[in-house]
Amino acid sequence: MKVEREEAKRIIEERVKEVGVEEITLNEAYGRVIAQDISSPVDIPDQDKSAIDGFAFNTASLKELPARLKIVGESPAGSSRRLKVGEGEAVFVMTGGVIPEGADAAVRIEDVKVKGNEVLIDFPVEKGNLVNFRGSEVKRGEKVIEKGELLSYRLVGLLAHLGVYRVKVFQRVKVGVITTGSEVLEPEEPFREGAVRNTNFYTLKGLVEKLGAEVIYLGKARDEKEELKELIGEALSTCHFTVTTGGVSKGKYDLVRETVRELGVEVLFTQTNVRPGRPLTFGVKGDKLFFGLPGYPAATLVNALEFLAPAVKKACGLKEFKNRYVSAVAAGELRSRKGRVDFVRVKLSSEGGILKVFPEGSQQTSNFLTMARCQGLAVIGQERGTVKEGETVEVLILENFL
Repeated sequence: MKVEREEAKRIIEERVKEVGVEEITLNEAYGRVIAQDISSPVDIPDQDKSAIDGFAFNTASLKELPARLKIVGESPAGSSRRLKVGEGEAVFVMTGGVIPEGADAAVRIEDVKVKGNEVLIDFPVEKGNLVNFRGSEVKRGEKVIEKGELLSYRLVGLLAHLGVYRVKVFQRVKVGVITTGSEVLEPEEPFREGAVRNTNFYTLKGLVEKLGAEVIYLGKARDEKEELKELIGEALSTCHFTVTTGGVSKGKYDLVRETVRELGVEVLFTQTNVRPGRPLTFGVKGDKLFFGLPGYPAATLVNALEFLAPAVKKACGLKEFKNRYVSAVAAGELRSRKGRVDFVRVKLSSEGGILKVFPEGSQQTSNFLTMARCQGLAVIGQERGTVKEGETVEVLILENFL
């Protein structure tokens, strides 16, 4: 069952469901997806406050310059007491201190002269100067964070700023990963001829965890059906997503598709027109999703970026879960063939404000070095063919993938 790239994305997206919701504190909120809108419970500032250390007064006192104003008190930061000034008077205010009643401006202490209990001001001052008025930053009831936003360290800081300590977030999506193939060795195992390392698990773990999901490694399955069936069955019963690598092509030991069907997975497609990595099995069992990724690490990563990652982000509750592509100019020929969607590994540069892309060495599916070192993937549609130097192309920038 072969489908084209956009059809594959549509099929996957339609079957992704958001996971449940839980309530946590700010200490646990970093990197989580908020499951509620947040409106400010207070005005910020809660009163008119000084932006500087200096003097607050009514600008009507400056009818003639220089003006001598009598200092009638001080307003330190943190004090709720609000003083009062009349015409010809000033209050010494500290940064964050409450502006006295009757004052409509403030000036820095270094800009004026103080003699005894008087302050001398010899320049005009506009109303509102250096005053942070009540609610000028955030008004009570104003929505400041929307459901589905990723709680970065800055947004967690904003929640603290508002006095919001407990928030509802989406639960972490559990992604079970299984590596298949008798030839696969862990990085710490002694090398043997003909073997390959378990590159895929480490790549997928880093990507999926960066998306905010939890990775559960079920282990390696040799090319034995019962062993594969046991691991996939465990993943399907305990995880939201089950991801396998390898064993999805048409070789003698490619057992994944047959195995998942026996486990009750409805297989919706088994191949796309994406290169590298055309073999891609996707299916569902109830609300559980299954992704059978190809075995070559470069092909695994392309499919994970293009198909798995948006699905995980949507399940995590992110409102902006689709991949973002930018337009760039080819600084060298990007080879492709009509009839397939090529993800070409590229380097990036900016010249005169124009983003340019250069091919990053070998584009062989078997070559992971260039996939690991490239900065982006130029996406060349199936109707286009080779992109010539100077032509524009859409690029998935890996460093800014989120």
